Amino acid sequence: MEQHQGQHSKQRVAIIGSGMAGLAASWFLGAENQVTLLERQSSLGIGAHSVQAPGGVVDVPLRVIYPGYYPELFALLAETGVAVEALDASIGFSDLDGSSYFRYRNLQALGKTLPWVTPGTWLRSASRHILFDLARFLWQAPQALASGALAGRTIGDYLDSQNYSHAFTDRFLVPAFAGINTVSCQEVRDYPADLIAKYFNRDFVASSVYRAVGGAQTIAQALSSRVAQLRLDARVRSVRRKANAVVITMDDGTVETFDAVVFATQANQVMAMLEDASAAEQAVLGAVRYGAVRVVMHHDARLMPADRADWGPVNYVMSPEFDRPMISIWVNRLLPAYQDEKPLFQTINPMREPAADLVLKDCSLQRPIVDLATQANLQKLEVLHAQPGRRVFFCGSYAAQGIPLLESAVASAGGVARLAHRVVS
Repeated sequence: MEQHQGQHSKQRVAIIGSGMAGLAASWFLGAENQVTLLERQSSLGIGAHSVQAPGGVVDVPLRVIYPGYYPELFALLAETGVAVEALDASIGFSDLDGSSYFRYRNLQALGKTLPWVTPGTWLRSASRHILFDLARFLWQAPQALASGALAGRTIGDYLDSQNYSHAFTDRFLVPAFAGINTVSCQEVRDYPADLIAKYFNRDFVASSVYRAVGGAQTIAQALSSRVAQLRLDARVRSVRRKANAVVITMDDGTVETFDAVVFATQANQVMAMLEDASAAEQAVLGAVRYGAVRVVMHHDARLMPADRADWGPVNYVMSPEFDRPMISIWVNRLLPAYQDEKPLFQTINPMREPAADLVLKDCSLQRPIVDLATQANLQKLEVLHAQPGRRVFFCGSYAAQGIPLLESAVASAGGVARLAHRVVS
């Protein structure tokens, strides 16, 4: 049975998906429109994989941010009253055989985080190469970015052309970014150099890392507070345009008409729902590539560095047999609430299988892959969104300039909200 809009003072907007992009769009559009948020899972998407552990709920994946690269997200959290707390996210690198080759600790001073390299680190040749080239990169890359020398180049090409050491390139920078963006090392080498230079800037080294107090649950509660109707376990069968409206048919047969619809799902999920997608929409969304990433919550210390003295909050493990690092996060060290609990770990891309009886959660996620063609595709998406009378929009971490992280999800949602508001107002 079809439900019509009727006489409403506010226009009806449906948002499909409740990850960061969908929640941010709900907040931006909910101030002046009647927003219906549709989520196919039984909880809001941003926290759908969270785990209840002895010390409380742990986000899967854990989400940390720093002010230098997440200005829109920090502003949104402040606007919605979500507090943030600083974390010690110091990093160590080791080989799968257990030997550590580089690590640092964070010192807090005058509101700044100061990386402190342990004295023993200087004794290792790989560490000295990493430190020397890191200083060189933090000096040279911003200059190359400002001059336009990085435009149209991959980071792998840039690093090779500047003769950065193997230790710095393949044992530090590339795996570090592979962990941040949860992609393979080869996919990092194919990344646009300018995007990585913008992320790894001089402010990054001395910037504190933060998380939202309460994690994804707190963010979801705050950003969904403007939603008029929240529907969980709501599976969309089809979306089609009809005159000056958009019609959504649910799996249970319910049909509703909205003034605008925002897809806040992955790009590769849209076509299964958008019944009347144009050739241009199919081409733009179909060009967005994704890669799988596995995240496991567990108590198995075998996925940590072999030497307990090398354990830190974030532990990168490398092996020539794998094209991506294993990252094991020591939750007890990273999150203050867990410091007195049983050792708890979150491992991304495990190279060893954790003992089954020690696993709390094992999930497979998908992450957008960025390359030199991504910029042109985003411009095509902007052209689509600018079409007069458009009532169907697409947002997500894949749909904004930059690295597909929480910041780009918020930026994308803000842009789409402005366009949708213009159409329905």
